[in-house]
Amino acid sequence: MKADTRLVTLLATGLLVYLLSGCVVSPRPVVVRPAPPAPRVEVVPRKPSPRHIWVPGEHRWRKNHYVWVPGHYRRVR
Repeated sequence: MKADTRLVTLLATGLLVYLLSGCVVSPRPVVVRPAPPAPRVEVVPRKPSPRHIWVPGEHRWRKNHYVWVPGHYRRVR
């Protein structure tokens, strides 16, 4: 009888440890990017038409550094 109680206790403890191990969450790594460089001075070309607007250039994060994306005209819908 004592062996049965010990076996049930051992199995219950093992089941509890198995089920609770799924609740363990590892923290996500913290990634800190450097601040982007100052915006570049762009010479805005003449408008292609009155329906276009100027979209200024910007620095975009690509993999592990900033890349300058030049400004351009975009047609208004």
